[in-house]
Order: sequence, then structure tokens, then C-alpha cells
Amino acid sequence: MSDAARTPHPIDVQVGQRIASLRQQREFNQSQLGAAIGVTFQQVQKYEKGTNRVSASKLALIADFLSVEVQDLFPAREDRQLGRAAEPSAIDRLSATGSGRELASLFVSMPRDRQLSLLSVAKAIAGPSASELARELEAA
Repeated sequence: MSDAARTPHPIDVQVGQRIASLRQQREFNQSQLGAAIGVTFQQVQKYEKGTNRVSASKLALIADFLSVEVQDLFPAREDRQLGRAAEPSAIDRLSATGSGRELASLFVSMPRDRQLSLLSVAKAIAGPSASELARELEAA
């Protein structure tokens, strides 16, 4: 089998990323999702990595479990047409981790002056690449 045949299709990877992100946002683990759709947590891992494709029936079950429409699990049309997976946004990456969700929750509960102070500290720690995240947070 060639390397190309073993490489997951970019859309399968994007669908897996969306499943993982939505699952984590809703604070479910892979075992809970697996039990709800009738597969093992290992199978959920493979879906989320894009290693295994998710069947139409499983996509419908996953969407129902996560309370989203099936179409919400797919990349935007322009990304499908180009045959590439879109990079998850900084907000998606932040919400995909427990510490990121906790940080976001704490951040929005702070007074504006403390938010700005925390943002300054985060920029200093992260360096120049933090400006993109700061713009996203300020736009939210």
C-alpha cells in the first residue's frame, strides 16, 4: 500500500477535528461519545484523527449527540473545493482544551481592565505570534 493510500483525506481530517472540538466544548470524553454511537473510544480516536472515515449513519448519530446539524461537522465549501482542511481558528484551538475553556471562562468573568492586563501579560509571554490571538479576542 502506498503512502498516499494511507494518508487520510483532508476532509476526513477536518471532520474529525470538528467532532473533537465540539465534543470537548460540550465536555464529553471519547468514551461517552463512543457509547452514544455504539463504538469504542479507540474508534472515536480514529474518527477524530481522520484515520478512519465516519459513515453517514455515524455522522448523524454524532451530530445528534453533540446537538448540531450534520453539516456543522464539515469544512466550509471553499476548503472542500480546494481539497484541503481549514486550520482551526485560535478560538477553536483554545476551546479544544480543558485549560483553554477554563481560561476563557475566567477571562470573560473579569472586569475589562483586568482583561486588558491579562492580555498584555499573555502577549509578553507568547511573543509576536500572540497578536493574531489578541485580535480575535478583541473582536469577540
